[in-house]
Amino acid sequence: MDDIQHPSWRRLALVQRGLLVLLLGGMFLLLLEIRFEHSAVMGEKWQSWIPCVYLAVLVVLMPTGIMFVNRFGRNLLIALFSGLIIVGTLGFWFHSKGNPIQKVAEIVATDLSAPGHLKEQSDEDSTPPVLAPLALVGLGSIGMLVCFLVPKNGKLGETM
Repeated sequence: MDDIQHPSWRRLALVQRGLLVLLLGGMFLLLLEIRFEHSAVMGEKWQSWIPCVYLAVLVVLMPTGIMFVNRFGRNLLIALFSGLIIVGTLGFWFHSKGNPIQKVAEIVATDLSAPGHLKEQSDEDSTPPVLAPLALVGLGSIGMLVCFLVPKNGKLGETM
């Protein structure tokens, strides 16, 4: 029996598809959430459209990638998840207003300070959540790992 017909390979392929479907659902919910959170600034800042448009494209193309994961779908999914990592990294840059190290240092300092001793922020000082776009980086990384879960050629023990 060749490896592709092996029951453990088929189970692994089924797990892979299940995880990809779960990721698809997560991407759809994230699209809805980001669209809601960005709705106030979408008319003012073009950057707020980037994750919404990209996630919409991803949600539309991912089912094709899942259906044909053993053929061209795997490469499609890897490209989509790579793009998601890039979009998340860009979002991190935009949310930190071009200074991610300083903003992360502020977050760490706030987390380490005593509760109840923070200064009040006015509405003008409100900033987007700096670390939130890194959720896209995480989901893109998980998606890449899931794509490499089942070997491309159906041979156990080989990844490429």
